[in-house]
Amino acid sequence: MVMNCEEANSSWIDHYRQQGYVVLEKILPLELIDAHVATCEEIQRRHGIYQNFPWRKDPLKNEKAFGEELLALDDNHEPTKNLRNDPTLRRYLNALFGEQAVLKYGSTSLWERGREPHSDTVMLFRDPPEQVCRAWCALEDIDPDCGMFYVIPGTHNNERIRIYDEVLNSHPEIFDLLGSPSPNDSESAFLENRAIWKVVCEKTISLTQGLPRVPFSINKGDLVLFDPNIIHGTMPAPNPSLTRKAIVTEWHTRSVRSYSYSEYFGSQHDKRQLSPAN
Repeated sequence: MVMNCEEANSSWIDHYRQQGYVVLEKILPLELIDAHVATCEEIQRRHGIYQNFPWRKDPLKNEKAFGEELLALDDNHEPTKNLRNDPTLRRYLNALFGEQAVLKYGSTSLWERGREPHSDTVMLFRDPPEQVCRAWCALEDIDPDCGMFYVIPGTHNNERIRIYDEVLNSHPEIFDLLGSPSPNDSESAFLENRAIWKVVCEKTISLTQGLPRVPFSINKGDLVLFDPNIIHGTMPAPNPSLTRKAIVTEWHTRSVRSYSYSEYFGSQHDKRQLSPAN
């Protein structure tokens, strides 16, 4: 379902709850997008980061500095702050949640190719899940040849739990890894437990083969609201010279609690205890 910013009836909420996503048109101010993108590109040039640079595969010193400077825009760059806290987007989110939406974080992506189908809640589960939402915001017109973001509709409801249970049935050794420290405790702890991520991704790919994918060829200023539990990914890029600039933000209500994989990993590993909201 595609909505424009003048439409505010509840049908889009029903679609989001049932399918796990909704497209909203003409939401973000174009002048703020231009100011944010210009600053990102200037940072990119200054650090020598160029398109198709393998900075996810071959970590270099300038990768870390580049990423840190992008994140610093959140606090130091007025157009970026205003873009991520857009009042029209907040109006939709408040309607979706039935209470005030809180911005958890945001990140800018200049290009990203060929992400396999996955869920964003493998390592960190939010409860209640219906009070969490992500926004994938287009910072330019998204060309079909650039490697479009896609979702697999309806998979936010029970696929993640089914995947976790099947992973534990076929890989009982993962029960031992689930007792390891939370990925939030340290970067090394997260890297040590990449085995969990790898197995879950393999199972996700296997179980979603043949399911319909909905890719988004949307315009600058449009966005996709999606449930973080939905299975999604990135289509291959027929034209690798194209960029795919976007901001991804996560929103939730103040009552939402977060649980790492060591506390919750499907029906067979549910060790949740009441923890402070964050």
